[in-house]
Order: sequence, then structure tokens, then C-alpha cells
Amino acid sequence: MKRSNDDVSGSQARRRTDGKPVAPTRQRRSLSGVTVSLIELGKKLRRMGNLDDVLLEVTKTAVVLTRSSQGTIRLLDDSGKRLLTSARYGPSVHRRGAPPFRYGEGFIGWVVAHRRAACTNSPASDPRFIKRQGQLFTPAAVIAVPLMNQSDCIGVLSASRRGGPRYTELDLNLLSLVGQLSEPQLEIARLRRLGESDPLTLLHNRRHLDQHLPVLLQKAARSGKPLALAMLDLDHFKHINDQFGHDVGDEVLCQFAERLKRAARSTDILVRWGGEEFIVVLLDTTSGQAKMVCERIRSTISAEPVLTSAGPIQLTVSMGLAFFKTNDVPATLLKRADEALYNAKRKGRNRLVVAGRTQR
Repeated sequence: MKRSNDDVSGSQARRRTDGKPVAPTRQRRSLSGVTVSLIELGKKLRRMGNLDDVLLEVTKTAVVLTRSSQGTIRLLDDSGKRLLTSARYGPSVHRRGAPPFRYGEGFIGWVVAHRRAACTNSPASDPRFIKRQGQLFTPAAVIAVPLMNQSDCIGVLSASRRGGPRYTELDLNLLSLVGQLSEPQLEIARLRRLGESDPLTLLHNRRHLDQHLPVLLQKAARSGKPLALAMLDLDHFKHINDQFGHDVGDEVLCQFAERLKRAARSTDILVRWGGEEFIVVLLDTTSGQAKMVCERIRSTISAEPVLTSAGPIQLTVSMGLAFFKTNDVPATLLKRADEALYNAKRKGRNRLVVAGRTQR
């Protein structure tokens, strides 16, 4: 039977990167459909102004073209040692708050370190694949390609399947095309993220909040949707630094940030305000919901000691919560949250105080 010219699941897809034969995809893939998808992605990348939308569109296109369950873009931080999750489409392999991949770590880190695309249809038996802290499940197959800026690797685009057919060379080539098409925008996104991220905890930094909070308050005023802001202070952190040193203090801050991400919702904006002070912006959140999230954060932080190079250290956090009022500007909302935080510390720490009243 004569194969259509639009069938791109033929012989070129039947060898893996290691030269061994692989199973063909179960369904034919239309060459015209693939071409249209790539052209549309190019148009959207040129048209989109919001870099978060750009990252999501790149990831979504990669998932659709490779018929994957999920896809992720990870971009290197300023040190070139950690891969920061910048966009994800589909269910996450790792829970929120899991530590980022490091350069050379696992299958993803291998791709960055070697600057080579890679495919594994047996992750559980692949020596490059490791089970990591916070991993929710082991995918059935993974493909990944390095993202390059001229001769420098700036990150990795990956996709995975929870089941179904094996990945082929075609899937890897399509993922590479998506990555190459998107690399200029991804470098811009990486530089912007570096400018708005705290290099230690990987949370947003004060500059990010200064830029975005005024816009968020304007939207809340126009829409009438509730907004809350919580200010957090890690209790007795100066004592930790004085007793164990700043390196251990940094370990504590990183683990505090991981627990904060785990306890917060995906829609919450998490910011390192400075030192041991943090801010959580809760969008479209009622007072009851905001207090519930804050109490979950507080209890998660103190649930068990964090493990450091100096041994286990017990943490607690004090929190001040303020709710947006129609005439608020960032300074007035932050001031009320700060005053509530001061009252929480004055009343004994390890508690939540709501601006205007006390909430245990």
C-alpha cells in the first residue's frame, strides 16, 4: 500500500538516538498538520507580549505535537547550577515545592550538561533517570532537548508520557523544532525571570512585587474581586544565623521557601521581601479562604524540623494578614499587613494576626 506524502511516522521515526530500532507511533501524523502548528506557534510568539503566555504556548505546542501527557520548560538560573521550572502544561511529575533539578542531575540535568537531545522509553531502568524528592510518579517515557542561545545552553524543554506508545526519533525531532523556534523568546524570558527572582529561594523578589502589585490592586478595584496580602517573618532567624552561621541560615531559608510553595496554592504569588521576611498575595480569595491558606502555611512550616548540615532545626513563622480595600495603594495594604505581623510577634510569635483583629 502506497504511503501518503503527509505520513511522517514512517522509516525516519524508527530508530532511537542510540541507533536501536523503536516501535512506530500508533497513529499517523499529518505533515501538513505539523507544519501548520509550527507556523501558528511562530506567529503567536511574534504577537504575544506576555512572556508567561509565550512560555505556556511553547510548552503546550510541544505536548500536542509529541502527543505527550505533559511538558515543561526549565531555564538555568544566574549561577548556571539550577534549572528553574518556568512553564508547565499538563500534570506535574513533581509536587509543588520540590527542589529544582541541578546541572547534570538526572535525565533532565544530563541533557543540559551534555547539550544533547535524549529519549528514554524505560526511565525506571535508565541510569540517567533518578527518582527525586517530591516526585509523584515515574513517567513511562521522557524526551528532552537543550535550549541554546548561540553556543550557551540556557535550559531544557522536556515532555513525558504516562503510558501509550513509545517515543520515536520523530517525536524528538519535533520537540527540537519547537525549542529552536522558541529560543529567542526563551532567552528573553530567562533574563526577565532572573531579574525578578530571588537567587537563593527562587521565589519572586521585591522588584517583581513592586512592578506587579499596583496592577493587581487596580484589577481588584475594577472587578470587585477580593484580594489579600500576608506578610511572614521567620521567627528567631537571627539566632539561627548567629548560632550556626550564614550558610546554615541559607539552607533554612531555602527549605522554608520549599514548604511555603508546598502549602500555598498555585495561584498565590510568593515573594521574598527581604532577609527572613516573605509576602504572599492571595488573588480572588475571601477572608475565610485567606485565613485557611495562612494557617496551612503556618502549620506546614512548624510541622517538623528542617534538616540542615548543622542538624535538625525547628522553625515557626509569624504572619500578618490584610485585606484589600477599594482605595488601597500598595503602601497602605503593606502597612496594615506589617502592623498585623508586628502584633503577631508581640503576642508570642508562631501565629496569624488579621489586621484589625486577632486570629489564632
